[in-house]
Amino acid sequence: MCGISGIFSFSDSAKQYQGFVEKSIVTLRKRGPEFQSVVCSGKAVLGHARLAILDVSPAGNQPFTDKTGRYTIVYNGEFFNYRDYYSELQADGITCSSTTDTEVLLYLYSKYGKECVHKINGFFAFAIYDSQEKSLFVARDRMGVKPLYYIHTDSYFGFSSELKGVLEFPFERKLNKNALFAYLQLMYVPAPMSMVEGVLKLEPGCSLFVTPNGVEESRYFSITRTDADCSYSYEEAKKLLVDKLTESVQKRMISDVPLGTFLSGGIDSSVISTIASRYVDNLQTFSIGFKDNPYIDETKYARLVAKNIHSQHTEIQIDTKTLEDSVYDILESIDEPFADSSAIAVHVLCNKVKPHVTVALSGDGADELFAGYHKHLAQYRQMNHSMLNCLASKSYPLLKHLPQSRSNAVFNLFRKLAKYAEVAGMSTAEMYFTLCCFVSKEQALAELQDKNVDCMSSLSRYLDFPDTSDINDILIADQNLVLANDMLTKVDRMSMENSLEVRTPFLDYTFVNFVNSLPVEYKINGSMKKRILQDAFRNDLPAELYNRSKKGFEVPLQMWCKTAFVDLESQLLSSDFLKKQGLFDNCAIDNILGLSKGYSQAGAPMQVWALLVFQSWWKRYFS
Repeated sequence: MCGISGIFSFSDSAKQYQGFVEKSIVTLRKRGPEFQSVVCSGKAVLGHARLAILDVSPAGNQPFTDKTGRYTIVYNGEFFNYRDYYSELQADGITCSSTTDTEVLLYLYSKYGKECVHKINGFFAFAIYDSQEKSLFVARDRMGVKPLYYIHTDSYFGFSSELKGVLEFPFERKLNKNALFAYLQLMYVPAPMSMVEGVLKLEPGCSLFVTPNGVEESRYFSITRTDADCSYSYEEAKKLLVDKLTESVQKRMISDVPLGTFLSGGIDSSVISTIASRYVDNLQTFSIGFKDNPYIDETKYARLVAKNIHSQHTEIQIDTKTLEDSVYDILESIDEPFADSSAIAVHVLCNKVKPHVTVALSGDGADELFAGYHKHLAQYRQMNHSMLNCLASKSYPLLKHLPQSRSNAVFNLFRKLAKYAEVAGMSTAEMYFTLCCFVSKEQALAELQDKNVDCMSSLSRYLDFPDTSDINDILIADQNLVLANDMLTKVDRMSMENSLEVRTPFLDYTFVNFVNSLPVEYKINGSMKKRILQDAFRNDLPAELYNRSKKGFEVPLQMWCKTAFVDLESQLLSSDFLKKQGLFDNCAIDNILGLSKGYSQAGAPMQVWALLVFQSWWKRYFS
């Protein structure tokens, strides 16, 4: 797990760009605090910041060059089946000088070229320079666990693990207003867009081949549904699920540094921790509790699981002050505006876990695979013509005026009912996108001075549903849009800010393919979400984990709008600042600030947080 940057020059030599890559690597130091290096070879400058996980000796340092001197790699991620290729390499007369997956990957590229990506089971973003062919091969993992930003100018091709790394390269910075429009609705910027014009995100399952003649993009993996071919009975599928997930967890336990698991007390992390405990004595597990908010505190459930699996459990209790302090850390570290507020709690968790372990397994991805969100149940009922739909649509004029908040049980129920009523009768695509958005198109547009913006041309790829759509189509869309751009971005940025590697067993691509082959009724029915996952491990988990409502890493945005955000608002959302900046409509922002202090609009506190995140970022990079 590391940070990578580099530039491929379309002119004779890349030496002129070495200083820019060196500056870029400095910005990624928290991704790789243990060793940073930059090398120039012909038409490429490659930089690497290392967080040592496998072979922590200097033999594993990067950039790494093969023994012939032809190929050089910079690599971020883990390649879990790399040991399977030792005998093949030995038969080819290759003896590795380290015990890293990096070296194995490099030799696989020297043998298979671009097809090497099909050999890799893991998560990654890497670049390999071929000094003989004068080419650069860049690839990102199938699910989008690891990020990669890139820019293609007339003079060079540049890439980095984070946007701030690319911003050290020589080009004129210009805000992407279409990306800003998408961000104000979703709270993140979906690939391939970034918040800066000319800078793109490489999409999951894609690769780039760069030569002096230009850049060629290819897709080597797509997330698809194959349930038409499913021949497993429910009982057979349950057994296969356990076997395949167990195999995935086992693969992800290779490490030369301390390893543990996140244990929130929910089904997903409890399943992963339970499996991991079978292969590690005194497994270290970690949960986070919220002293000031018992409504979202799940530590008692995590405690039950830890006792059940006999883990070495650490319970991290945090209060509002701890969260407030982290807000400023996050604002300082954000490389691209990202306003999923649960990132604040994830940041605190990673910060507290890092002194104990360097690698943590998490339950991320299960909700998008098995239909675990409340919105999935809402969509299921909408698609199956529930009698509630008609009643809900007629009740919307009343429901939308009830008090709404994510941090209060009653007001949160009002919020969910209002959202359900809002989407009643919509088309599949419109309903899906509305449920993905925290703010409507009209509300987001009202915030901007420039109304001539459009993000749908970039988002349409995520919203192409067949006429006979069902929940499996919704889940595929979630895996492509929400999982890759929101959930995995959150985990990557917050863990890497604390130099912690997080591994996600649910997202082994072979497991994903299996789950995506299962029919809808195995995953969700009118009353139960994540049905097969819950049933498969019912005998392994404490009974108390079942029949309880799903909770998330919520933070008290509503309260902070009256306390912690007041000073930030006066600095970043003042009339003078907004007028000088020239991006936002002052009246609309004033209205949002007013609404955020009450309960009439649940989205207002999130709008304020999104604005503060953006403004802090804009002030750092554009003012």
